[in-house]
Amino acid sequence: MLFRHKTMYYGYKPAQKKHCMLLIIMSFIYKNNVFLQYQMNKIKVLMKRAKYLIVIAFITILLYACNKDNPTPDQQQPAVPQIILDTDICSSTDDLFAMQLLYRYASQGRCNLLGVVVDRMGDTNAAVADLMNNYYGFPTLPIALERNGTYERFCYINYSPIAQLTDGNGNLLFARTYSDYSSILDGYVLYRRLLANSADGSVTIILTGIPSTIANLLTSGADQYSSLSGVELVRRKVKRLYFMATKLEPDNEQNVSPGYNMMMHPVAAHTLLEMWPNDVDVIISPSAPGNMVEYTPEMVISDINWTEIHPLKQIYTQYDCNTGQKMWDPLLPMHEIEGDDLIELSPRGRISLSADNKITFTADPDGNYRYQIAGDEAWAERLLNMIRASSTTPTRMATHTTSMATLSHQTRGIQNIR
Repeated sequence: MLFRHKTMYYGYKPAQKKHCMLLIIMSFIYKNNVFLQYQMNKIKVLMKRAKYLIVIAFITILLYACNKDNPTPDQQQPAVPQIILDTDICSSTDDLFAMQLLYRYASQGRCNLLGVVVDRMGDTNAAVADLMNNYYGFPTLPIALERNGTYERFCYINYSPIAQLTDGNGNLLFARTYSDYSSILDGYVLYRRLLANSADGSVTIILTGIPSTIANLLTSGADQYSSLSGVELVRRKVKRLYFMATKLEPDNEQNVSPGYNMMMHPVAAHTLLEMWPNDVDVIISPSAPGNMVEYTPEMVISDINWTEIHPLKQIYTQYDCNTGQKMWDPLLPMHEIEGDDLIELSPRGRISLSADNKITFTADPDGNYRYQIAGDEAWAERLLNMIRASSTTPTRMATHTTSMATLSHQTRGIQNIR
């Protein structure tokens, strides 16, 4: 080897000879240095391994990109229900009690709240959802707002000014995470983000309000969160939908009123019933079961006797909440967490909405729709006591520093903004 380098050396031009001499010297050192040869061999092995690692990393990234909407089996069995709440907050107070129950269940580890979608248009409505999240100890729970829906033509109790209530020092009585609600996501966009990041068949949607946002989700297309259409995203990720709607009863299943929530946006109601995947369960909560559960204003104020600084107590003391409303919405989260033993369900079937907006339920053992059936008075009392317990037992509440001395000031404040 050295002779060959010498031959090459004498054949080079003078300017190249110093480079050739360096090569000859390095070759000689390498040939006669066992340690150097050992180290070079180790380097070669490491370089080969590095190539393998690069290939493995590339394959891993590629598999993740291809399967970002298809989690592994280990991810598909969450320990507790994964819940998205879709609410028309600030129209009646039963939405608030549904939220209060969910916060309590989450604090007990019985469910995981993924987010709150406000389907009733208006930033002030989102502000109330924000203060509720904060008050009950969930300030980072994401909220979103419907911006392409409908304004409700009728409102039972517009308590949205509660979000602006201040103490005697001009500070907001109830903390909020957001100061500008124009920055929060559109409702259907948050749905897509939350669903894309969830395990297959793991998410429960509790819809206590207008189906505007659900309709926009179903008609949505691929985006940065998922390559799936809205319908396919629902089919893959959603376990079941609870929807407070209709006036269905066992002896009244043909040409029935669709109820308040559907009638507030009939176009969205048609979209929901026509596009919802027929292999994803839907549980309808008609008016009849909730009609049996009445939580009177006197009971509410009495049950929250442990504090004055409470959003529900402020609403019930500052507004006329004796409007005939019942506890319709709380039955949805109670059913999901407590199970089918709590509320009887109809046989399976299918639901259609006619051109003149009448609901028909058709029994079908392969259908994906069932509806709740009202029980007796003892059953109704049991449900009421469960709702009342969420008011009398505070859990994971935020800390409030407003003193009792300032309450007279903040009470006058709400009178001025009503």
